Amino acid sequence: MENETETPADIAGIKRFLNNVVKVTAKDGRKFRGKLTQHDEYMNLVMEDVEEVSKDGQVVKFKLILLKGGNVSDISI
Repeated sequence: MENETETPADIAGIKRFLNNVVKVTAKDGRKFRGKLTQHDEYMNLVMEDVEEVSKDGQVVKFKLILLKGGNVSDISI
């Protein structure tokens, strides 16, 4: 049996969020709400049909975004 190490994505249990609408908080305070379609071992996230809410409450819509894992603070359903 090979010696496998767990990645941050494995520890966070991101697989259970795939193809669901999630809320992601970035380290700079922005909030994203959309369908999580892909992720990798570095917790980089691909989301579709996303609404971004900035710290001042302004809402911007995106069809597709990529969030770098190092900028993700929190993920929830």
